[in-house]
Amino acid sequence: SSAEGFLCDILLKVKENEFPAHKSLLACSSDYFRAMFKSYTQESKASVIDLQVVSPTGFQNVLDFIYTSLLPLSFESLEDTLEAASYLQVTDAIGLCNQYLINNLALENCCFSANVARKFYLPNALAATEKYIVSNLWKLLDLDLSGLLELNFRSLLVVVQSPDLPMVKETRLLNLVLLWLKQDKTRLAHTSSLLEHIRYGLIPVEELRKTYTQSEVPLSAGINVCVVGNFLYVLGGEILSVTNKVHRYDPRFNTWTQITGMLEKRCQFSCSVLGKDIFAIGGRGEDGSLHSSVEVYNISRDRWMKVKELPCKLHGHASAICKSTIYISGGKHSDPADTSKDVYSLSSLEGQWIKKAPMSIARFGHQMATIREAIFTFLGLYEPFSEIERYDPDQNQWTRLRPLIYDRFCYGLAVVEETALLIGGKKWQNSQEVPTQDVVGYDIDNDGWEEICKAPLAGLEKKIAMAPNVAEWMFCFEMLGGNRQESLAAAGERRWDL
Repeated sequence: SSAEGFLCDILLKVKENEFPAHKSLLACSSDYFRAMFKSYTQESKASVIDLQVVSPTGFQNVLDFIYTSLLPLSFESLEDTLEAASYLQVTDAIGLCNQYLINNLALENCCFSANVARKFYLPNALAATEKYIVSNLWKLLDLDLSGLLELNFRSLLVVVQSPDLPMVKETRLLNLVLLWLKQDKTRLAHTSSLLEHIRYGLIPVEELRKTYTQSEVPLSAGINVCVVGNFLYVLGGEILSVTNKVHRYDPRFNTWTQITGMLEKRCQFSCSVLGKDIFAIGGRGEDGSLHSSVEVYNISRDRWMKVKELPCKLHGHASAICKSTIYISGGKHSDPADTSKDVYSLSSLEGQWIKKAPMSIARFGHQMATIREAIFTFLGLYEPFSEIERYDPDQNQWTRLRPLIYDRFCYGLAVVEETALLIGGKKWQNSQEVPTQDVVGYDIDNDGWEEICKAPLAGLEKKIAMAPNVAEWMFCFEMLGGNRQESLAAAGERRWDL
């Protein structure tokens, strides 16, 4: 066995813990180790390997499973075990965790189980837990309201969308949604997505009036920003409904002006600036419909026009400019389809979208940045491990880089002096989404991460743009009230020095 160390030919270190093992057995059981120990990798010749991104407890459980085919599971160790099994790509262990959740469903753990199944993408367990919650919502409202208030957004949406909730009055469902939204300001962006499924006709008028007078019901906003000629442009997004509106901010006079709107209403789209033209690419429209269309804003003419469409409908993708070419990556072709690894490029208004080498990791809701004529992709939504990749446009090749140990999503991204800064956002903690103020920087020379400072506000989804000529920051914060936009670049405003 591994513990006895007999004929072991590799030592795995997890934090302060050491685990002797056999390469051949690890490679047979884990896709991760199979790739690591191939003859052309540096690790194949190493005798000691550090694994930085799994817990010792979870790794020990998975290693025991590799050697004995027995997996000791409990709700206390489940997340650690799943993290290790997912990272090491031990699919049989993941399957047992999936079955454990299904077999042990109960009122006291179903909300936690739904969060775990959602976080680690266990579709069978997720379907079973969500069905259980729907059937037992009337009990949970009395017995485990705190668990419901910690439920992830997608699972709560499944509950709210359910056509049949036995013994649950619509008023109680509305109150649950409002309580869930008020728990955490980062949830405010989900307001319209949840409230549009409430059947208000089933709620007596007096109760409805009382509910709304006692609860602040915020709007939600999801925007795209870019900078051209030291003007900040704010495009589209969702404010109760998807919009095509575009606003321009002038930092000299601290004023906003509404300009000609996009031809299509868009959210979850990407925005890029090529020369002095603004490109709005793909995204989601009204009623959940997806776009393959691409439109370009000519600033001097204050006019939008359609250009060559994407090869497919796409939303939740990211974009970056490198060597006067637009690159887009990832996203989803439909909802809730599998996330994409695909990469496309466009070099001119008259050009065609060209398919490039795909990323090694499928991403959705992620970000891209260009540093030294290379493109870096950063974390997306619900990625259990924070792998980073670099793309070389000349070689049409992707390279995996050091993972970010500070997991996060819905963060801001900016590049300052060839350092990529990930600013604020949200992270997973105890199966919950929690806000963070941390600003972390990626040093491309050392392929390393470090904590830089704290962002001015926590728990707000941020869109960030740089005004390059004046080296000033510009931020748009999505806040209570839904459409509060604040620029830190305006003269006389408070500044945030890094």
